[in-house]
Amino acid sequence: MKRTILLGLGVLLLFTTPQAQAEEPEGRLARYGRLKHVYRGETRYGRAYYEAPSAVRGKRGRKYARRFSFRANLTGDKLAIFEEYGFTPHRLASRGAGQFRERWKYYQEGVEFVFDGESNLVTTRYFPAQNNHID
Repeated sequence: MKRTILLGLGVLLLFTTPQAQAEEPEGRLARYGRLKHVYRGETRYGRAYYEAPSAVRGKRGRKYARRFSFRANLTGDKLAIFEEYGFTPHRLASRGAGQFRERWKYYQEGVEFVFDGESNLVTTRYFPAQNNHID
């Protein structure tokens, strides 16, 4: 019985005492310190430290940092396709018979692009659009 009363008083004190808003300590994240990524109308955020925006935290932060650095390193036809269609998680790179090929599939648009090692568009293939495909 004494435990229940003490526990109840502790919870009551916890909820009734005013919470002082502490400033964020150094190294913590603020909303303006996040990496912003917009993809097909959805705004998503990666996280970055104050001093080094390239250093990210957590699984999501690493994912969005890869997307940002991915776009920064694109050249040629890959950059043009990326600007028009956006990021796709369906990328496949292969090396065979002395040739490098990379395939990008956009299931909702029903199109696949094949690039060579110098980021030149080699082939464009069309297929029925699949709106129920899981990205």
